[in-house]
Amino acid sequence: TDCVAGKFMEDEGSAAESDCVLCGAGKYSTVVGSSAADDCSNCVAGKYLETAGGDEEADCALCGAGKYSIEVGSFSEGDCTDCIAGKYLETLGGDEEADCVLCGIGLYSTVVGSVSQGDCTECVAGKYVESEGSDEEVDCILCGAGRYSTVVGSFSRYDCIECFAGKYVDVAGSNNPTDCIDCVAGKYVEESGSALESNCTRCAAGKYSPVVGSTLESNCIDCFVGKYIDVPGSDSSEDCIDCVAGKYVEGTGSNDATDCIDCVAGKYVEGTGSFLEADCPWC
Repeated sequence: TDCVAGKFMEDEGSAAESDCVLCGAGKYSTVVGSSAADDCSNCVAGKYLETAGGDEEADCALCGAGKYSIEVGSFSEGDCTDCIAGKYLETLGGDEEADCVLCGIGLYSTVVGSVSQGDCTECVAGKYVESEGSDEEVDCILCGAGRYSTVVGSFSRYDCIECFAGKYVDVAGSNNPTDCIDCVAGKYVEESGSALESNCTRCAAGKYSPVVGSTLESNCIDCFVGKYIDVPGSDSSEDCIDCVAGKYVEGTGSNDATDCIDCVAGKYVEGTGSFLEADCPWC
């Protein structure tokens, strides 16, 4: 009688079915009446068979999704290796590490043995990642200070947009244009992408600006004639100080009390804030 498929017998003169030898785990044979162990074929890479006596190729079980095996003739499910974090495999029977698919740019996955592209998570707005296969959230790079990005799943540093002139942001990872902070009145910044409050330049002494978020030095207004201011960064015309009685100044933008000119001997002026020499009448 022939040994059944999944078994073989190499010796002659056998008297019992029990002399038929099972193909080992990890192998199968479709041959009926096999007389050679070589008729037992290995399960291919990506499959395994944990029991002896397999009699068809279908007895070899596929490694599950999210796993692969490079072992030929595997007799253990343990030979099926998880795809590493940052990769996934949605199909069964992966037979090489390259079958694991990289999460795309702008995405990352912390899941080991992922079975779904859905495990690849988008970097949040304010961050980006330009490479494939990222395996942790910290691979998402913060937009630098002075910039912001509203893009979810960004894969380019160029999605990080500079704050407009007149504004700054001094932290990384901003995700909204409203994160950009206006320079206060009395200051201005003419360049975009400012990363420090100190980039906001104070209006010079003798000038003031009531404008919040000023983008131009020309928004700094000269104190009117008859007045001066001796400190920078003023935000109101009320900061401009009248020349004291007995003095006047005819020019705008005066930045020191010494700019106020004394009435000449024999003349006087009783009021403050005089702006003409003619305001000084003779005694």
